[in-house]
Amino acid sequence: IVLISLVKINWFKIAIIVWLILFCTFEKMKKIFLLGIIITLSLQIHAQSNDFYNMYFDGNALLVKGQYVKAIECYNKALKLSQPDYVYFNRGNAHFGKKDYTAAMADYNKALQMNKNYTEAYCQRGLVKSYLGDKTCCDDLKKAIKMDSPDAQDAYEKHCKKKKE
Repeated sequence: IVLISLVKINWFKIAIIVWLILFCTFEKMKKIFLLGIIITLSLQIHAQSNDFYNMYFDGNALLVKGQYVKAIECYNKALKLSQPDYVYFNRGNAHFGKKDYTAAMADYNKALQMNKNYTEAYCQRGLVKSYLGDKTCCDDLKKAIKMDSPDAQDAYEKHCKKKKE
């Protein structure tokens, strides 16, 4: 039993602790301890960052496959870790694919609240507004056109030129 207990002990960690106690002053030990805390926190942040990107890219792959519900679930998990505008935009695209235009509008609004220069979000929000019968849809599409969005130009011609005629 004693032999099994000795195998489970991490001798490397014990050697470091003994070395610190015998050869370091208290000030050096404090600095080394703080450095250890910083390294540990950095590793945790890095792991969390990887989790975010894994969820985000999984959501993108599902979105492309048309698996909108699963994509939304991945984006929701990613948003619990970090909240960049592009995740709201892509989740909005998944809602748009499901024809849940109200949820899509909320996500495009959030993306635009975070980034006023998000050209694609103006274009997509304009399309959603058009499907919802919102007369301000052409304003969003015009704004996206001014920002050089070729998709917005096509959408404007399809959804707004008819209204003027």
